[in-house]
Amino acid sequence: MVNKMYFGGVEGGATHSNLVICDETGKVLSTAEGPGTNHWALGIEECTNRILKMLHTAKENAGFPIDKPLDSLGLTLSGCEQESSNKELADSVKEKDPACAKIVHVASDTAGSLFTGAPNGGMVLIAGTGSNALLFNGKQNFGCGGWGFLLGDEGGAYWIAHRAVKTIFDDEDGLRPSPHPTHRVWEVIKEHFNTETRADLLPHAYKNFDKSKFAALTLKLSHLASLGDALSRHIFAEAGSALAAHAAALAQKSDAQRLRVICVGSVWKSWESLKPGALKELNVRRVRPELELVRLRVSSAFGAAWLAAKQLDYELPRDDAAFCEIFYTYTPHHLNGNGELNGVNGKMNGDCGSVAAGVIGYVSLKERISAAVLANGDLKGRREKYNFIADVVAVSAPSVVYIEITDDRRMDLFSGKPMTLSNGSGFIVKEDGLILTNAHVVVNKPNASVRVKLLDGSSHAGFVEDVDMKSDLATLRIPVKNLPTMKLGTSADLKPGEWVVAMGSPLALSNTVTAGVVSSTQRGSEELGLRGKDMVYIQTDAPITFGNSGGPLVNLDGEAIGINSMKVTSGISFAIPIDYVKEFLAKRKTKSPQVSRRYLGITMLSLSNNILMELRMRNPEMPTDIEHGILVWKVIIGSPAYNGGLQPGDIVTSINGVPVRSATDIYSMLENSKGPLKVDIVRGRTRTTLNIVPEQH
Repeated sequence: MVNKMYFGGVEGGATHSNLVICDETGKVLSTAEGPGTNHWALGIEECTNRILKMLHTAKENAGFPIDKPLDSLGLTLSGCEQESSNKELADSVKEKDPACAKIVHVASDTAGSLFTGAPNGGMVLIAGTGSNALLFNGKQNFGCGGWGFLLGDEGGAYWIAHRAVKTIFDDEDGLRPSPHPTHRVWEVIKEHFNTETRADLLPHAYKNFDKSKFAALTLKLSHLASLGDALSRHIFAEAGSALAAHAAALAQKSDAQRLRVICVGSVWKSWESLKPGALKELNVRRVRPELELVRLRVSSAFGAAWLAAKQLDYELPRDDAAFCEIFYTYTPHHLNGNGELNGVNGKMNGDCGSVAAGVIGYVSLKERISAAVLANGDLKGRREKYNFIADVVAVSAPSVVYIEITDDRRMDLFSGKPMTLSNGSGFIVKEDGLILTNAHVVVNKPNASVRVKLLDGSSHAGFVEDVDMKSDLATLRIPVKNLPTMKLGTSADLKPGEWVVAMGSPLALSNTVTAGVVSSTQRGSEELGLRGKDMVYIQTDAPITFGNSGGPLVNLDGEAIGINSMKVTSGISFAIPIDYVKEFLAKRKTKSPQVSRRYLGITMLSLSNNILMELRMRNPEMPTDIEHGILVWKVIIGSPAYNGGLQPGDIVTSINGVPVRSATDIYSMLENSKGPLKVDIVRGRTRTTLNIVPEQH
């Protein structure tokens, strides 16, 4: 019988990390998450501290004594390509906590991914912020690309973003004309960097250079490519070619007839845009082995634990089907005499079924239509059968309204109409014109008027009837009868993982729809740091934009199960459960909005430890040393905060030199101080101080 053994593994990237502890049977005992652990970016000491913090958390969660060492601990981290620095990191971890593990083994993040998906041999191809590739033939490692924090970029997110910017510059200079129109890509670049001219962009490439900021542009370019923009698709095809070149280079060093390629990193989510260039490159390079492209279903921390066990000549059990998902298989074919590709050279795997992919690169519309008919002839009727999101929208959209708040004191210089302070959404709950929305959409706005726009385009004056600031709920009424209403469901039986649809009318755009799943049904207001809120919130990854506030969160039965309330960052949004709403409607009493005597004009969210952790995982731009503060979620146009320069997304860390740890500190400062406020903020990676003069009202 095997003695009880314990192994730990860490997957460490530039922006976030994961840790797992398992026993000798492969059973997971505990996990932990943390920020990035690239020692080239952080230094050995800080990297050590982050690793040990995750390890101690995981040990405590597993009921494992802190002073009892694991049998071995594997660290597979971004940038760990150099043996001397790897040894220095391993020694640092052991020195700082001798009881962490009997053996500490450090390897690159590529090794962690490889031993998660192909422990007996294969290839890993990373395309995240940068790129890297590694081949293990069962006895020996071969690598290409990679080597540190900045050097391995070909086909990675930074490379794609940089190539897009360079294409714009070169085209405008006449140095190298763009193969496709540039205006849509240029608009996305300007929006991402908040610039207007090429000169405005230069500081981001020199003085204020931030690789993660550049790389984040790639997500927007990917969306543009999915919408059919020719230049974006061209750049992603070039990235696919660059990534395929890694595979071609390493495939020459393998005698295997079939190679598993573990595809790691966010760029692989754009496979459909990468595929034309990748397949063309593989064919031109005459890659011999069949390539099985695989995504990991689990963290590569499992591979790090497997590698840790290997240091003791012990092989951890693993379930390949649970660990991996094959999404494409490349089958090599030769070129014909005309230099054109022969036959079908690949197939899609997984839920998508098999798809003919005989057309490589850019093809004519006629050829694409022909290929689609051949490939999808057996899919007729699926669109109608499975279009469940569209069905929900068809039922629910007529009751969703656009709400605009205007300031009668201020006139727009161009239109001559009252200036818009803010906008939001709502939905009709009674045929006689009763509309439900968030309280923050309609209150705290002096001299304001409310306009409500219906789906049919008609606009009506709205009157605020009832407000409950504690639950952030309000009702409006418009003088219209026989309106379509939203059916109210129940949030009591809502389950994590359930599909939901967030609806609203941001910027007067009717029927704006996003979909996602419920992440949690029990996010307490205390956990989120919200002052005076005694409720739990629904957390969802369905994007909730500013203008969607007050709109319904709808289940697949077409019932409102929540009210969209706030978005923290991509993938983290919150809604008020509909059961609270029903209580509010049942005992409606008109209440005066509870506002401070001094008024800033912001909606904010306290940064609890849990929210900070999720922000760091999802936002690589966020500085790692922020331990407290409030996130500015919305700024009312014309308010003191707006006039003082505060922007949505800013993190307020202190006011008048006093640390801000929750929204309560902001309210306290407004109530107990006089004169202007010196507000210290973090915006992206920049720290600055704003001078804001609150209004009395």
